[in-house]
Amino acid sequence: MNKQIFHEAPLLKRSFMQRILGQHPEENAAIEINNLLASKQVREIDRLEIDRIARTYKIDALHLFRLNMEEFYAVYLNHCFEDCTLSEEELQDLRHLRQLLQLEERTVNFLHSEIGQKVYKSSFEKAIADGRLTEEEKKFLNKLEADLKLPEALVNSISKEVRSAFVQNYVSGIIADERLSPEEERELEAIAANLNVTLETDEQTKRQLQQLKLYWALENTELPAIQPDILLQKSEKCFISIPGVDWHELRTVRHRTSYSGYSTSFRVAKGFYLRSGSYTPRSYSSDEMKLIDSGTVYLTNKRIIFTGAKKNSNIRLDKILHITPYSDGVEIGKETGKSPLLQLPNRADVFCIILERLLRERV
Repeated sequence: MNKQIFHEAPLLKRSFMQRILGQHPEENAAIEINNLLASKQVREIDRLEIDRIARTYKIDALHLFRLNMEEFYAVYLNHCFEDCTLSEEELQDLRHLRQLLQLEERTVNFLHSEIGQKVYKSSFEKAIADGRLTEEEKKFLNKLEADLKLPEALVNSISKEVRSAFVQNYVSGIIADERLSPEEERELEAIAANLNVTLETDEQTKRQLQQLKLYWALENTELPAIQPDILLQKSEKCFISIPGVDWHELRTVRHRTSYSGYSTSFRVAKGFYLRSGSYTPRSYSSDEMKLIDSGTVYLTNKRIIFTGAKKNSNIRLDKILHITPYSDGVEIGKETGKSPLLQLPNRADVFCIILERLLRERV
C-alpha cells in the first residue's frame, strides 16, 4: 500500500567539496526517510532505521526537516481518508508513523482537523448532490464526524455552508436558465425544506425570480387578453398595449460637403480677392435610423397595431419574416416595405416574448 503513496526519489549528488570532506547533502536525510516509507509497510519500519539515517548524515533529521515529516504524515493520513473512514488498522499505522516521525500531539491534531474537515466537506457535498439528504446519508455523515473527531461547532459550520451554497447555486442555475417553471419552483422549495435552509434572497433576486416565472407563463400558459381602447377585428384578441412608443425606420440621408483643406486668399484688384483650393460641392448618402412617429402599440393574435400622432399603421403577423429583440425595443423584419424599429419605454421583454410565441404558433 505504501508504494502507492510514497515514491522513491534519487539522492542528491555530492558537491566537489563534500566529496573531499567526506560529507553528504543534508537534504538526502529527508529523501532517505521518504524512500524508507516507499519501500516498506509503515509498521514494518523500525525506529532504529530512522536513527541510522540521522547518524549517517550526523544531523537531527526529524527536527531539521520537521516540515517534511509533517508532510509525510499528512500524505499518509490523506490516503487513509480516501474511503472517508479510518479503519483500526489505519489508526495503528498512523500511531506508529507519528512515533517514527516524532510528531507532537498538537501537530497531529491540527493535521487531522485540517484534512478531516476537507474530507467531511467533500463528503457532505456528495451526499446532497441530488438536493436531498436521506437518513442513510445522515448516518454516514454522523459516523464520519465521529471517525474524524471533528469539533461539533466546526461540523455545524461546514454543514450550514454546504447546504446554503447548494441552494444558492440552484437559484443561480434558475436565473441563468432565464425561466422558472412551477415544477422548478416546487423543487426549489422541496430542496430548501429537506436541507433545512431558509430561502432568503435579496430584493433583486426576488424580482428576478418573479420575472422568470412571468416569462415561463407567457411562453407556456394561455395568454390573458386585455380590452384595448381601439376596435379589433372579429376573433381578434389583444394581449398587450404600450403607450409612448417611438416608430423608427431606416431612411437614406444625403450629405453635402465642400473642400475643407487649407486655403489662402490674395487681392488681385481693389475689392476683389481670389482663394486657392477647390470649393466644388460634393455629396454622399448614408442610411440612418429616423424617428417617424410616436404613439401606442398594440399586439394581437393577428397583427401589430400602431396608433401614432401622424398616422396609424399595422403589421400582419403572417407578413413578418423575423424579429430582432432588444432590451428597449424590437426590430420587425417585414416581407415587404420598410422594416420598422419600435422603441418601447417599458415592458420590451414581455412584448418580445409574446410576439415570439405568436409567431412560433403560426408556423
